[in-house]
Amino acid sequence: MKLAVDIGGTSIRFALIENNQIIKKEVIDTDGNNMQKNLDEIKATVDSWNEPIDFIGICCPGPLNLKRGTILVTYNLPDWNNKCILQEFKELFEIENVKINNDGNVAALGQFSIRKNLHSLLYFTFSTGIGAGFINQGEIFEGFSGAALEIANALPIYNSENSNRSGIEFLASGKNICLQLSKLGVEVNSSKEAFDLYKKGDNQIVNEFFSMIEEKLISLISTAIYFFNPEIIVFGGSVAMFNQDFFESIFKKVIEITADIGYQTRFEFALDLDDSTLLGCCQM
Repeated sequence: MKLAVDIGGTSIRFALIENNQIIKKEVIDTDGNNMQKNLDEIKATVDSWNEPIDFIGICCPGPLNLKRGTILVTYNLPDWNNKCILQEFKELFEIENVKINNDGNVAALGQFSIRKNLHSLLYFTFSTGIGAGFINQGEIFEGFSGAALEIANALPIYNSENSNRSGIEFLASGKNICLQLSKLGVEVNSSKEAFDLYKKGDNQIVNEFFSMIEEKLISLISTAIYFFNPEIIVFGGSVAMFNQDFFESIFKKVIEITADIGYQTRFEFALDLDDSTLLGCCQM
């Protein structure tokens, strides 16, 4: 029996997997300020299932040191920073057969696995944070040090107050849309409220903010196509899934811009994302 653990900024999903099928599953709230509390909750639930575990596959926000299994920095989960998650789970369950990877990579692998006869798949997630993963002919592309597709600070503004936190996640993630609008004098309690204001079209500040985000996303996605030439790009995460019209408009503009490569990249939204990511955890 395999244990899959998907550590997210808002919730943690974990499941027992056998023969590529989910047998049991649980969801708990992520405590970004108390990693040990979450580990204890996972252990208690898995113990109650009373099934033998011979492999654990974990995905979590990055960037990661993949060789050590350590989260280097995750802005949404401060108590998880610099923690060796790989070793924590080995000790927690007294098992050596444990693998870990970036959540974007594993979500990409899950989406790749439920589609047939693909050459390559580029995945973007827009949720609490923003991440990505690239699967080329069935293999996760990790880059030289394992930090490939860590796009949180992609499109940075070098001369900004903090260039390390000036990229796309710090403007366009669910959490940061609210923060950025607040700085502009528009108070919203969620990205849903922000998008609702944008769809009404009568707030100039909101309109200009979303136009800026749209331009940056067009640049980001078009550049990704030029670098990777993926067969398909899949979008997941709550912000993307609940605002598909906004993203579909971006897809059309990206297709226009990248027409010169001679291939029209396919765009889709994620299928069965939660379960496919859990299955991806056990395919690493």
